Amino acid sequence: MGMHGGHHMDPDQMLAHMTKRYNLTADQQSQIKPILQDQQQQMQSLRSDTSSSREDKMAKMQSMHQESTQKIEAVLTDQQKQKFEADQQKMQERRAEHMHGGQGGAGQQPAQPQ
Repeated sequence: MGMHGGHHMDPDQMLAHMTKRYNLTADQQSQIKPILQDQQQQMQSLRSDTSSSREDKMAKMQSMHQESTQKIEAVLTDQQKQKFEADQQKMQERRAEHMHGGQGGAGQQPAQPQ
């Protein structure tokens, strides 16, 4: 399992990071923490699920992530939300680069025009 670090933060670390980054109030922290914990639990049960195919797991993770994102955004102020969404966008782009870069044989992507 050679994932590089930073990705598997526990909910407390994620919350601390978000608190610093978006200046969350104590009230917001108490609302966001269970969302992060819930997401982590779902991720873990998904990882230990051997019956699902990789594609299936990816799709489930995607929708779980989407759900958590929406729940978190509901707690944020407009300013925080803008920053949060920009960050999500950046993460998505980085993830897409990882997906397409250096992972041959996915076979779904059409060849890039030169």
